[in-house]
Amino acid sequence: MFTLVMGSLMGTPQAALFEDGDARKQINVLTEALKNNQKAVLELSITNDKLNRENQELRGKIEELKKSNEELYESLKSYYAEINSRLQKLEPQEIEVEGVKGSIQPGEKNAYDLALKDFQNGDLSNANNSLSEFIGRYPGSPYSPLAKYWLANTQYAQKDYKAGILTAQSLIKRYPEHKRVPEALNTIANCQIESGQKAEARKTLESITKNYPNTKAAENAAAALAKIK
Repeated sequence: MFTLVMGSLMGTPQAALFEDGDARKQINVLTEALKNNQKAVLELSITNDKLNRENQELRGKIEELKKSNEELYESLKSYYAEINSRLQKLEPQEIEVEGVKGSIQPGEKNAYDLALKDFQNGDLSNANNSLSEFIGRYPGSPYSPLAKYWLANTQYAQKDYKAGILTAQSLIKRYPEHKRVPEALNTIANCQIESGQKAEARKTLESITKNYPNTKAAENAAAALAKIK
């Protein structure tokens, strides 16, 4: 009886000791697992931050590439437009100048502009040469009637009245409906007056007032008629 009781008393604390040891082991295992989980969470957080930074950098690079692509596109568009413009200048172009339609060759307009500039600058000698050359080189040009008009005025200013009359008459004959005809007739009348052909000048001026009333040319013609005696 004593032996049994003592055995029972001695067995209970031992069992408790074993149970406490198992619990500590379990706690240690759980604690280690928690530490590992926390470490894993921290590593994932660091990795996530790194990925976010990399994504921002990638987005920045993508925006830069988009901008670069847009700039490249605009540059190419401008380049092709310039090439197309140059090619067009190498080909004949259909244009209309003061109601006259026609085809112009490369350099034709530039030649006319330079000739007109000579006249505007008062360089009558060069204007005469360049305008005459233009008319001879581009007889069917839509700029031809204007070139003849300015050439006639150049010749009048140089006191080459005969040439001025012939040039203006050539303009009127070739382009009878051109808007410069009334003014060309005034140039003819001025040449006739200066060369002593007053009767012919009167007829020319009267035709202007009759055929082109309410125009600046008719007003100038009327003023000139009043001065002819």
